[in-house]
Amino acid sequence: MSFILAEIAKDLGVQIRINSQVASITPGKGVELKSGEKIKARVIVCNADPQTTLRLLGPRANPIWRGKVLSIPMKSTTVKVNVLLKELPNFKARPSSGGGRIDPQHQGEVNLPLTRAEWIDAYNKMMKGEMPDKIWCELYFQSAVDSSIAPPGLHTMSVFAQYVPHKFKDGNWDSNRAKIGKLVIDTIGSYCTNFPQAVIDFEVMGPEDVHKSVGLYGGHTFQGDIRPQYMWSNRLSAKTPMPSFYMCGAGTHPGGSVMGINGRNAAFQVLEELKGGNQVVQSRL
Repeated sequence: MSFILAEIAKDLGVQIRINSQVASITPGKGVELKSGEKIKARVIVCNADPQTTLRLLGPRANPIWRGKVLSIPMKSTTVKVNVLLKELPNFKARPSSGGGRIDPQHQGEVNLPLTRAEWIDAYNKMMKGEMPDKIWCELYFQSAVDSSIAPPGLHTMSVFAQYVPHKFKDGNWDSNRAKIGKLVIDTIGSYCTNFPQAVIDFEVMGPEDVHKSVGLYGGHTFQGDIRPQYMWSNRLSAKTPMPSFYMCGAGTHPGGSVMGINGRNAAFQVLEELKGGNQVVQSRL
């Protein structure tokens, strides 16, 4: 979908720059790149997480807005595991049809549930910096819808799992990485008949790894806690107190997820400004 949107934007005259890291933002004027190049812009829309945005704004950030950003917890308690498979999982609750065929259950998001007691236990142990006995997992099989991303006959699986400690009571992510990976694979295996035999290799990415890899502060994929006190109307607005500066990421209303509403809200706010503010635009969903 992102590639399609990019092509539509190019057809409309939009210039897309990649590998052009931003060093600073000056609302109402533009941005300066790491290379030293300055790009003028009347309106700036930022998809970076709130903490990273604060760093880019520096002293130009509104002090009240800065205080609100700093009040939002951004320490991730999730782990990402990328897995290479010999075959797709054979779920006990919905067995595969066999013969290496791709079934409907492999072409959507799969959630592996925990009991209420297991959720509470996992949370309490995470808060103490300890590993849970069982972990909640959300699974995606990219190769089930696009075979070109894996070698013939093999499959990819990405796992989003929680809760894990942001900081461990004993050791660190490097010393606990293999244990967390085994916990995730074993948890998935409790719902399948062909795990861990189907696993060829896996990569474990904790919060620190996500931070270093993609720049998300605290490795928080939701750009801030998604507990009720930090969600919906309590989230940051797309429109900021800084002139002609908007936010469109998961850290804004209504909250974190891949759903497009955050960008939609920012787009409507920008359109209102560009039209001179003469029209009333519904900016929130």
